[in-house]
Amino acid sequence: MNSKIGPEHLRDFERRRSLRFVLPREEDIVLTAAGQEYRGKLEDVSIGGAKLRLTDELPALSDISLAHESAGVIEGVCMWHDGESLGVSFDLTDPALQLISLCLRQGVPSGTSHAA
Repeated sequence: MNSKIGPEHLRDFERRRSLRFVLPREEDIVLTAAGQEYRGKLEDVSIGGAKLRLTDELPALSDISLAHESAGVIEGVCMWHDGESLGVSFDLTDPALQLISLCLRQGVPSGTSHAA
């Protein structure tokens, strides 16, 4: 089977290569999926993605939104999840850029690429 690599694959590749910033003080986050709210913490962030740890286990879903007190609501896609941890990919909207900026100011580079 021959598969074609399009712009969306290249964007995903570049996002995966971006440096992750681990937060010294994890940010509170509310994730909404299928009409249910889940509270959790933002553990690290990169350009176009983040790793979250929730207080409850999330069912397997793809389309989600994140609500952050300062940044607002960010629409995203769950790229992976393992129990209470998950990786989220999101477009670089104004709320996403505000969240990334906030986190980069306080974050410490982890030296590894983003896994989401």
